[in-house]
Amino acid sequence: MIISLVKEQKGSELIREMEETYGSLEEARKLFKRNPQNTILYVDIENWAYYRKHPNEYIKRTNINVTKNLTLSEDDIDLLNAIKYKNPQSIRELSKLLGKDISSVQPKVKNLVREGLIQLKNGKKNSKIPYLNYDEISIVI
Repeated sequence: MIISLVKEQKGSELIREMEETYGSLEEARKLFKRNPQNTILYVDIENWAYYRKHPNEYIKRTNINVTKNLTLSEDDIDLLNAIKYKNPQSIRELSKLLGKDISSVQPKVKNLVREGLIQLKNGKKNSKIPYLNYDEISIVI
């Protein structure tokens, strides 16, 4: 099963992500000199250089995951929609939004994180904030 995760973003947002990942364009170029076979790094550098000159243009970025065991239920789809459109600030808040017990929501969240469909970031008081960083998810069987 192939999962394509598509995110549309402005060039300025892409540059910000690259700075978080590599520090600077010059640092990325140094890394590439050490490992010229790294095609992902090469594409990142090319995109970075282009979008520095065109920060208001949009780019569609696609991440592809391959998995054998993905099972999405209607509850999982509801969970993804709630994360995307209601922006819960914790897994506990997500479970309340869905009207479900946290003990049933938490394993589903962990599974979706493991499959790369959602991500977690640190919140207040050791809470985890689930977020969906993509505009489109396609699944090919």
